[in-house]
Amino acid sequence: MFKKFLATTALALGLLIGSTATAWAMPENGYFDDFEGNDIVGWGWDESSPNTAVPVLITVTNQETGETVGRFHPTAATYRQDLKENGIGNGKHGFRVTVDWGSLPDGEYLVEGWVEDEKFHNTKTYAKGAAAPAKEETPKQEAQTASENGLVHLGAFRTTGYCPCYQCSEGWGRQTSTGATARANHTIAVDPRVIPYGAKVMINGTVYTAEDRGGGVKGKHIDIFFDNHAQTRHHGSRMQDVYLVQ
Repeated sequence: MFKKFLATTALALGLLIGSTATAWAMPENGYFDDFEGNDIVGWGWDESSPNTAVPVLITVTNQETGETVGRFHPTAATYRQDLKENGIGNGKHGFRVTVDWGSLPDGEYLVEGWVEDEKFHNTKTYAKGAAAPAKEETPKQEAQTASENGLVHLGAFRTTGYCPCYQCSEGWGRQTSTGATARANHTIAVDPRVIPYGAKVMINGTVYTAEDRGGGVKGKHIDIFFDNHAQTRHHGSRMQDVYLVQ
């Protein structure tokens, strides 16, 4: 999420001396990532005890009937490098639960999470059977469809967000390393050894242009530009498929 990793670390340490919260701290207490097969994946923490593993409550509710068909109580204690890099405590705050979706009737299911009495920042919806999206394809079919649409699948990248605020951009605001003015739904920061400047890539249906880079953006990592910090926090850190637009 941060354009200059080392410099921002120094800033966060400096603010820690005069404040009870660092510039790295994210106010969300938990977040769901994308589903991975039958697994619900996410993270949870208590900002007041940032290095302590916390119990999480996950519920699965049938949206048609309102019935809660699943309750899970994992402990968010799995180490994730992306959490550590984005200032979520010591990074040991990930969790994963497996749902037997096959035993449930067809329909849409709402997934919600809590740390103590605080609700997660986002929810997820799982569609099963007749309610499932018609676009379910095998990896081979997905690759063929992408190719037919002039896209090249570059693989799954970790995506984070940044904005013009000083915490993210250290005074650079909307100025990018290529001289372009950063715009939401357009600009991304990349590792130019992986994605060259000027390249256009599609992420979750939106086409972005590689116009910037940051000290913490290395390898298969993309920083997406947003207009404000609330939007960067909402995006968090996710694994998403990235396609090169030819």
